[in-house]
Parts: sequence; C-alpha cells; structure tokens
Amino acid sequence: MKILILTQPLRTNYGGLLQAYALQQILKGMGHDVVTDRLGVIQKLSLWNRVLRFLYHATQFYILKNYRYYPYRYLFFSFDKESKAKRSITANTERFVNIHVDTIDLFTRNNENVINTVRQFDAIVVGSDQVWRATISDIPTYFLSFTKAINVKRIAYAASFGTDDLNEYSKKDMKIASESIKLFDAISVREESGVHLCRDYFKIDAVHVLDPTMLLSKDDYLKLIEGEDSSCSTDMLLTYVLDRTQEKNEIIRNVGESLHLTPYENGPTTHFSNIIENNVSECIYPSVSKWLAGFRDTQFVVTDSFHGTVFSIIFNKPFVAILNSERGASRFISLLSIFHLENHLISIGGEVSEEHLRPIDYTSVNKILDGWKRQSINYIESNLKEAHQQR
Repeated sequence: MKILILTQPLRTNYGGLLQAYALQQILKGMGHDVVTDRLGVIQKLSLWNRVLRFLYHATQFYILKNYRYYPYRYLFFSFDKESKAKRSITANTERFVNIHVDTIDLFTRNNENVINTVRQFDAIVVGSDQVWRATISDIPTYFLSFTKAINVKRIAYAASFGTDDLNEYSKKDMKIASESIKLFDAISVREESGVHLCRDYFKIDAVHVLDPTMLLSKDDYLKLIEGEDSSCSTDMLLTYVLDRTQEKNEIIRNVGESLHLTPYENGPTTHFSNIIENNVSECIYPSVSKWLAGFRDTQFVVTDSFHGTVFSIIFNKPFVAILNSERGASRFISLLSIFHLENHLISIGGEVSEEHLRPIDYTSVNKILDGWKRQSINYIESNLKEAHQQR
C-alpha cells in the first residue's frame, strides 16, 4: 500500500524526529511504500490558535525567562522564513531527516494539488506526537477534514491530545473535530487520557497504543549512532531539559551530588530567540546520532521531556522524569503507569528521594514493553490489512 503519514513538522525536536522515523520503519518493514509530510501545517494556524500560542510563549519568554519561546512569530511570521542563523542551528537535524526519512512537502501546494496528491495514496496515518493539541496543531488538517471527498483509508496511530481536557479547542475546532473524527477507519491514541477524551467528547472508541519510538529496539537505534560519536565519560549524568528553570537545575544538582555524577546536557546549551542572536554557536542542535549516544553512555538521566523518558526506558537507564505540566502532564503519567515506574516522576519543587534514585528492574519493564509492542504492531497490521482488502 502507498501510505502518507501526517505528523508534526520535522525540525529540531529529537523525539518528534525519531517517532516519525520509527513509524516509517515499522510500516516499511510491513512492505508498504511510505512517505511523511515534512513541513506540517503550522503556517495555516487559525488566528485563535495563533493568539493562544502567542500568550503561552509570551508568558514563557517575559515572565518565566525561558528564552527559547519567542512569542511574536506566532502572530505574524511563518516558520519557513528562517534566518541564516536558524538554518545553521538546525543543520544536524535536517541532515537526519534527509538521510533517514522519506518525505513529501504536501502543504506547500495549493488546495487542489493537495487533494490530487492525496488521491494517490491508499491510506493516511495521522500520528504520533501531539497532533491533536490545539495550541500546536492545525486541528482541521490533523483531523483530515480536507479529505472528505477522497476515497482513502484514515488511521490515527498514537495520536496525542497532550492534555487531560479539550479546553484549548475553540468552538470551531471542536465542531470540525467532532465531525471529522468520524471519517477515520481506526483510531488509536498515545495516552490513556486520550481514550477517555475520544469517548467523552466525540463518542468514539479509541485504543491505547505505544508511541512509535517504542516499537523499535535499542539495537535499532544503536545502528543510527555514527562512528564518531564514541563513548563518553563513565560518570555522566545525562540531562535533557526542554524548559530550564532554577527548580529543575536544583533537581539536577541534587541527583548529581547524590550519585557522584557530572551533568551533561544532551542538546543545545542555549536556546535561540530572534532577540538574542550573538550566541548562535551555543544554540546548534547536536546530531540525532550524538543525542542517542548520550542515552547509550550515561549512568543516569534527568529529563522533563516525554521522549527523553521514553529513550531512558528503551536504553534501560535509571532516570528521574520531571513532570512538565505545561507540555502535558498526562503523557508522563500514562507512560510511566504502563511500566509501574510512577515513583521515578518528580514534580517541580519536589525533593529528590532514595526512591527516585533506586535502580529499575528492567527485566520486568522489558517484559511489559514486549507485550505492548506486540499489541501495538498488531493494531497497525490488522487495520492496514483490512484497509487493503477493502480497496
């Protein structure tokens, strides 16, 4: 089958890049011809969603001093109009996409050409990542409202709302989502909360499945690590923190001192904004290979990232996950509850305890992961097989 994947734009988010890579690998392994939309549809956000994103980023930028959140571009600018500095910052992650992900620039075309292009596919898979979160996605597009007149199978795989409710949805978004979700032939979500949201808001049954990154093995990811990314120091505490705050730095310091490990940031040391342009070299995103090598080599992980937590589990590393409520707490709770690892979650301002630092029984965790992996892959296979038989 010819399959089109719609997910978040493939730019600098390591988890986003690797979930897109993983889903494509799984589908190709089943014998399908697969491409992923590269740019997404951020440039098509409604004014309502641009305002929501502006307010969120303005709070982060001006009040919380998180300078990676430059607010004004969400009202006036397209992500495609990037400066030379930004292109250098994203060079390593761009290289990963160019080499490892087969892509199509679907939404750079006019509406008629988009529809004609989509007609060439047998199925569209929406997911994973927070494709159904209103503050970062174009809801009509990711609910496939533009495909109403097209004979194509629609499957949502591990789609995420990112939150426990739909308060971020405008009335227009809710109306479109309620109508368009009925177009799908199969719906699966990444969090248990997503099952409840589909049932309570849309009267639709959804299946809880794994994030695509967890469908591949550690050995699959080790193959992506390039030769120059040699092993790091054996006393390394890997930190992958998306939203730096003093409270999170304190957690990192406490973990490092307790375990006698040296913190090592697994990402750019400084986040770039349109105002601060004199620190470009510090803002360059390391290669995906180097990012993965960090999980391979570390003794312990501290992260506020969903996918940072995921790759800690994949690489069987002890970790502390800092609850990142602003990016969606339900993602962390749902993931860790699957593996009975909730005791490795810490809230902002929480004390680091012996329980947080205790070694993890990965024999038990890996058995659970294997079972979920089989169920999730079977979900994809069975629904695509059914779709193929109906074509």
